[in-house]
Amino acid sequence: MPTKLDMAWVVPIVITHVAACSGCSDHCVQDRKSQDWVAASVSCEAAFTRTRDPVRAIDAATAALYQYHWSDAVRFATFALDGPSSAAAHYLIGAAQLALGEYESAASHLVVAATWHAIVGDAHAEARDRHQLAGALYQLGDYGEALLAHEAARDAALRAHDDRMEVLDDIALADILRLIGDLRSADQAIERAVAAARAPEDRVAAWLNRAMLDIDEGNPALAREPLRRALEVEREARQPREPILEALHLNLSYVERKARRFFPAFEQMALARLAGTDTMSFRLNRGLIYADMGKLEDAAEDLEVAEAQKLEGEWAWWVPLQRARVAERLNDLPSAIAEDRRAIEQVASLASRSGSLGPTVIANHREPHLHLVGLLAADRRWGDVLDVVATMDGQSLLDSSEAGSDVITSGAAPPLRRSRPPARAFAPGAAKLAVEAWRGRRLVIIVPGGDRVWRHDDDDGQVDGRDVGDASVLAALARKLETDPANQDAGRELGTAMLVPQLAPQTPVALLVIGPMTRAPLAGLRMGDGPAIARYQLMRAPGVLPRAFANRPGRAVIAIGDPGGDLPAAAAEARQVAEQLHGSALVGAAATRTAFATAAGADVLHIAAHMTQRPDGATLELAGGAGVTVADVAKLVPAPRLVVLASCGAAAGRDDAGNGSLANAFLDAGADVVVATRWSVGDAEAARFIEAFYAAGGARDPVRALGETQLASTLPAKTWAAFEVLVARPVR
Repeated sequence: MPTKLDMAWVVPIVITHVAACSGCSDHCVQDRKSQDWVAASVSCEAAFTRTRDPVRAIDAATAALYQYHWSDAVRFATFALDGPSSAAAHYLIGAAQLALGEYESAASHLVVAATWHAIVGDAHAEARDRHQLAGALYQLGDYGEALLAHEAARDAALRAHDDRMEVLDDIALADILRLIGDLRSADQAIERAVAAARAPEDRVAAWLNRAMLDIDEGNPALAREPLRRALEVEREARQPREPILEALHLNLSYVERKARRFFPAFEQMALARLAGTDTMSFRLNRGLIYADMGKLEDAAEDLEVAEAQKLEGEWAWWVPLQRARVAERLNDLPSAIAEDRRAIEQVASLASRSGSLGPTVIANHREPHLHLVGLLAADRRWGDVLDVVATMDGQSLLDSSEAGSDVITSGAAPPLRRSRPPARAFAPGAAKLAVEAWRGRRLVIIVPGGDRVWRHDDDDGQVDGRDVGDASVLAALARKLETDPANQDAGRELGTAMLVPQLAPQTPVALLVIGPMTRAPLAGLRMGDGPAIARYQLMRAPGVLPRAFANRPGRAVIAIGDPGGDLPAAAAEARQVAEQLHGSALVGAAATRTAFATAAGADVLHIAAHMTQRPDGATLELAGGAGVTVADVAKLVPAPRLVVLASCGAAAGRDDAGNGSLANAFLDAGADVVVATRWSVGDAEAARFIEAFYAAGGARDPVRALGETQLASTLPAKTWAAFEVLVARPVR
């Protein structure tokens, strides 16, 4: 996360006009209509003081808002809370409180404003209200609700034919998606905004957020140009906005710092201070420049001052993390560990407010966890490393659900309650619980920490570990192997790093891979001169903590294929699987949401259909237009024992942990084993591979059968390497 101001909602750009008093003699109405906010702030305040008219109070509050006089905006709008201007007053108070950082109160006022404007049919005002509401929820860390508010804002903007509001919504959407780690979707949203923005202030906001995304994607040099463009436009404005100028200069300082151009970085910092004040963000940025220059005492002082100010949302964990890094360089290991733990506590708090997106928040805010792993692993404290991994795992289970009245079930069995660990920063005894659960199995954890990657090996209760290489080098190899699973050099280097060489042949090995190395397909790993799958039975583990219940499926086999009528090979595949395993085929128009419910309690569920990835998770497309979401899968009670997802990219989620994927959803629901694809594969080729998989005994022993099928396959490596086995956690 780069150090910057999040500007998607700082200034409410669109204000709808409130009816003016007929025949007013003062200049307030004229000043407001001409958007001369400096003059309006004087004339409208005078008009309100003289008339006590609530409409003039709204005018004065609007002028104050545009002048960044947030407290004045609240003060004037409060006079109009009762009466015909009530909805506008709630909006103005909410927008001002959002800028003041009073997010809970802001959200309350904006909900009222949006509700009233929806009732009276003012879609333009409703879109603006919900846009600001999304900003308040975003700042509170409730990203799931923020996405819903954004969708409602966009719907209202479309009803109002408000092209400009659509641009602002795309900018806001990009900010939310960026924070939850969906950078591809964020990139699409911000490119729409950049192309459609016409008003100067909209172009500034679009370019600023384009730069922020470039920084988050690890390309700070690319951020320089959009920041320069935004700065030129903002400086030419009739009334340049100080918060925007400060944000632009701080981001330019960040770009210069990452290029190790410290003098230009300080120049940008000086310009940011002229535009703003001695803010938390200013102190944080300057502290990081000092840290990169090796002036660690100065860095520690600035970071301490930054943390003494009010920290909320992202900053509440980011600042302690930077203090941990400085403490590490000062060789103060106890302080570094303590700061990391404080940062982790804040991440847990942030995730707990994010609803179904909680796991994704954890997956994309792992930096304090991984920094702590690096400190502990370098000190060979392998039990403590496992504690941190178990902590990440426990936090990532925040999307646990309990079957409710709308359970997708066959009715043959009562709903099972999903018992999951609560959201905590640290769970006492978590490592011991994990070790006991995996006793008798081989678990290997691959986790980055600092600039290294560590292999943590749990061998029947005995834990050990080692440094296996440079994190950036291994991440690059993982990307290379993902692109070309037949690349023997990349496969050999990654296999050496990820696998324990002295195991007996055909040992089952569960791999929990955290971070960028997740991209490496297991079938592409090599040991010596041969494929690793020829030596070991490899599978992916979703975590280290045990599950609380054992599934008891029945004997039925359900095969779903080609619900949309455009995957002929998938239809034939489903019929063949059903015939081979003596089950039922649900093909074409028969593959409905209602029919899907009959898979509850099945021994095997086979699915060959389209899957789409949305911000709130994957959706399985079924006949009749009603798909099955990851939330629906959680209600499939009891879950099938084995689920084979021949759908494109069914193991891919919102992040490298697989959160939001259909594969993870079935494991969370209680499936023992899921076979799924990591990326898209051709319809006909997937059908051929699946036929061979079941012929090799895939329904009885999917791990062994998958490895044998991959070794014998004559299909392209990009096809057979896409399939992987994901196994459930042990039952405690």
